[in-house]
Amino acid sequence: MKSNFVNNHLSIGSEQPVHKAKLCNKCEEMRLPEGGVQMNPSRWICASCWTNRVTGRNLKQAKKERND
Repeated sequence: MKSNFVNNHLSIGSEQPVHKAKLCNKCEEMRLPEGGVQMNPSRWICASCWTNRVTGRNLKQAKKERND
């Protein structure tokens, strides 16, 4: 259900926002921006690559702590 604000803007001719794909600097594929991370102004990583990066770090850290 759309709010009155949205209905009002659509009725006056406003367009709905379109999420354009962005180029992931890690996998070099066009991906939707939701969940991605802007590393710096010229580097963006998609959600999938970010998840792999973070998970890999966490697994390495857990393994290191287990061995200590």
